[in-house]
Amino acid sequence: MATKQKVSLRDIAEKSGVTRMAVSLALRGKPGVSAATRKKVQAAADALGYRPDPEVAKYMAHIRSRSPAQAQACLALLTSGPSEGFWRRFRTERRYVEGAMARAEQYGYRLEEFWMNKPGLSPTRLESILWNRGVEGLLVAPLQARLSRKGARTIEMDFSRFVAVEISETIDSPDLDRAVHDPYTSMHKLLDEVAALGYARPGLVLEDALDLRVNGKWTAAYLQRSLQEGRKLAPLILARPDLAAFNRWFDKHKPDVVISVDRFGLQMLRERGVRIPQDAGYCSLDVDGEHREFPDVSGIDQNSVRIGAAAVDLVVAAVQRGHRGVPDHPVRMQVEGTWVAGRSTAGPGKRRAGPGKRLPAAARRL
Repeated sequence: MATKQKVSLRDIAEKSGVTRMAVSLALRGKPGVSAATRKKVQAAADALGYRPDPEVAKYMAHIRSRSPAQAQACLALLTSGPSEGFWRRFRTERRYVEGAMARAEQYGYRLEEFWMNKPGLSPTRLESILWNRGVEGLLVAPLQARLSRKGARTIEMDFSRFVAVEISETIDSPDLDRAVHDPYTSMHKLLDEVAALGYARPGLVLEDALDLRVNGKWTAAYLQRSLQEGRKLAPLILARPDLAAFNRWFDKHKPDVVISVDRFGLQMLRERGVRIPQDAGYCSLDVDGEHREFPDVSGIDQNSVRIGAAAVDLVVAAVQRGHRGVPDHPVRMQVEGTWVAGRSTAGPGKRRAGPGKRLPAAARRL
């Protein structure tokens, strides 16, 4: 006579349409699920003939009484790029993960990386691996690819069985919940600070791909401010560093402080021979991005650690509510940046030369 197969939490989850965590909480009478979910889970369990195993229950109680590190569930960090761990080259991304990992541990989770571009790993195979590992929450790290206005920004993966939150805004489809920096507010904050330092002609220089990475919000805030204050200093948006184009822009507009990010404007200022901050100031929209090139740069700390933590908050909240799949109305949790004063700007009266000064080639510091 065949032995009747035991009903698992996964069976109940699939029948009731909620997560395994929600099933576990409901069957144990724990908080974190609604009364409706609890009723749905119990109905599914009864229909399937579920009976708790007293020995398993005893073992699980023992596990839960031990330290969190010995009984951690897993959240997946989905990364991309030409090689595994490519994101570690960038301080901003490292800080995202630092914040996510610390917050996950506070909730009792561990964070495990899954490289989406691994050779031979199809989206379907990745979904299967994650599901069979019992992973319910996914953090999608920023895409490690040069963004283009023509290129697709899509992850071809079925998210219907998972809770997924993107860190930053690098994908168009699917439209997930996101934890992001607030670039629009940060640009206004930076412009306030440079005005307080006495700079009257702030100029914006951005790489097109980086402007696209924030959906043009840096440029939008800069142009709005320029319109309000009557400035006719157009931003310089380039596909790649172009010293000739930069020199034409600099000679025409004569900015007294240049705003950029990820050494893009900094590189061309140095190639031109501009002394920072004597000839012109320099500010970064992400001080982490300039950490190696200019470790004491003025600009915006995007508070990337907090963004990573916020992404985990969104995942865990959705898991506990029993939500899965792409949301009908995606949520954006924005974290404001903080102004950091550094050596790349000087206060009123401290600049020793006017804007636009160009040093001889031999004197340029590259």
